[in-house]
Amino acid sequence: MAYPDVKVEIKGIQEVNAALKAYGKDLGRGLELALNRTALVALTDVRNAIENPPKTGRIYTKGRNKSIKHQASKEGEAPATDTGVLLTSTYLENRGKYGRAIGSRLPYAYHLEFGTRDGKLGKRPAWVPAVQRAMPRLLELVQIAIAKAKARAEKTTK
Repeated sequence: MAYPDVKVEIKGIQEVNAALKAYGKDLGRGLELALNRTALVALTDVRNAIENPPKTGRIYTKGRNKSIKHQASKEGEAPATDTGVLLTSTYLENRGKYGRAIGSRLPYAYHLEFGTRDGKLGKRPAWVPAVQRAMPRLLELVQIAIAKAKARAEKTTK
């Protein structure tokens, strides 16, 4: 079963495109760097959210002798790591020059993030909050990249 991508669209993209036309490759490199930095910060945030407290869901025992205790996350908290499989399945990939994706290669990660349709599993978001937290910094980095490209272009035209 294929799960849909969750896309983030930036308001003001027309202005960014106009700046790209005006400042060319110089700005393009700055934008790529801004996207790479932001995606890496968001992915690190996802991994930290999965790995670290708070996890306040039910506690259960597992293992051959029921000697291993695990505390799950409750609805609204990032998933609690148990075996580390979810954590190690996370990725960042380039999707074109100005596209970046963070996600998990595990099908059940989608259900953890958004819950199941039948309501048996509530949302345990990690990716959406990480992207939401990263967006203000991305916008700052884009503005900085545009300002630097503009300043360099003005220097060369003088």
